[in-house]
Amino acid sequence: MNKEEEHSNKCPICGRPTYKESKYCIFHASAEEKTEEEFKKALKEYIQGIKEKDKDYNFKGFIFIGDIDFKEDLDVTFFKKADFSEATFEGHTNFYEATFRGGASFREATFEENAVFQEVTFEGITGFKGTTFGGHAYFKGTTFGGDADFKGAIFRENVSFGETTFEGDVSFGEATFEGDVSFGIKTIKKDMIFSNALFNQGKTLEINTLKIMNKVVIKFDNAYLENVYLELILGKKTLIYFNTKKILQNYVIKGNQIKNHILQEEWKEFVQAKEVYLRLKNNFHSIGRYDDESWAFKKEKDMERKSYFNFKTIHKWLWSYFLNAIYGYGEKPGRVIVSAILVILLFASLFTIFGISNVGIEQITSNNFFNCIYFSTITFTTLGYGDFRPLEGWGRILAGSEAFIGAFMMALFVYTFARRTGGR
Repeated sequence: MNKEEEHSNKCPICGRPTYKESKYCIFHASAEEKTEEEFKKALKEYIQGIKEKDKDYNFKGFIFIGDIDFKEDLDVTFFKKADFSEATFEGHTNFYEATFRGGASFREATFEENAVFQEVTFEGITGFKGTTFGGHAYFKGTTFGGDADFKGAIFRENVSFGETTFEGDVSFGEATFEGDVSFGIKTIKKDMIFSNALFNQGKTLEINTLKIMNKVVIKFDNAYLENVYLELILGKKTLIYFNTKKILQNYVIKGNQIKNHILQEEWKEFVQAKEVYLRLKNNFHSIGRYDDESWAFKKEKDMERKSYFNFKTIHKWLWSYFLNAIYGYGEKPGRVIVSAILVILLFASLFTIFGISNVGIEQITSNNFFNCIYFSTITFTTLGYGDFRPLEGWGRILAGSEAFIGAFMMALFVYTFARRTGGR
């Protein structure tokens, strides 16, 4: 046998003997070139040999045919590194309760049917970079002891990470989610990143971090979220990072789910936080959540006010503080009423000092507080019944001032009330 003939009898990928008429070995041959029974038999023998020699598990580029159950059929515990990169799983794949003690790589692997990683333990670094999940992906109860990299992964159907533990960094950067996504996270100790991730329209992204004890950040940096339903149930120490330049409109999110969770506000980056709330406000308006729009607008103005708190712009801070106290930037009509009552009481107190007079035949000066409250109220509302009038001097100045303030505040109340009840 010459060298060319000898070489032609070896798999060009791994060097194993070729399988029947194929130019590849039984592991790399296509599904049409091999039978499921023979493949699984060879796979068991291969795994047994790995166990006996205590080697790494090298499944790189393997084409798995039929349904594969690594626990029931193969009884595998991966004591060494397991490499499934570029492998293809053509049937349902089950790693239920498997343990990977030496790290695992599924880089650019393809799962054409459902992939079950439920209750799996990954003790080392885990890589699913560029992996395609053609069916449902189940990671419920899974523990990632090291970093988990899903960058560029494609999820064609729904994916569940319920009760998942992430001990290291976890990245879904540039990943594509075409189905619903659920993260019922049990533990996460570092950040969760969705930079440049794509979520298909009309789908739901649910993240639940109520049980989180460590402070973590969930980053939506340049993520495409248009027409996506965001269901966020966040623990007190979970922060959300939205890129201020890339927040899109028309994604469904509830204001009460992100209150006190905006990273830029927590880190006192008030200029950036203002931009975040501005874009959230526009989004809430686009989806008709007007109460949430009101909240986001109020937060936007609060961040603007806090950004003014320095020596050069203290005058802007004072003015903004005054507007917030008086009418909540147009979002709090109740504050206008409270402010009006305080103004009336203040001027009533001043009128008791300077006095008012009745308009009878005998003009009598009165310092009675209840008469002064009555006079202050009709002056504030500009009714002017004529039964009392201010004394000359400071009394007239006070009455004119209160009438002007009253007219202004009544107009302010009408504006604020109309804005809050449908003037958007």
